[in-house]
Amino acid sequence: MGKSINDSNERENSMNRVIQIKVEMKQLETQLEQLKRELNIFRENCNHEFVKNDYSQQCTKCHLIESLQW
Repeated sequence: MGKSINDSNERENSMNRVIQIKVEMKQLETQLEQLKRELNIFRENCNHEFVKNDYSQQCTKCHLIESLQW
């Protein structure tokens, strides 16, 4: 009998961890979206200084990358 109680506790702990992970993932997704918006604002207001190679150019200030292949 003791084993089934331990198994039940382990399952409950596992389920609680799954719920905790899902909550943390949602929080991180929200934070990521906010950071993306902030980065876009910086890039929109940046006075770009690009370093070019054969295929792309990257701003040394905001790290925006643009393709030079059209």
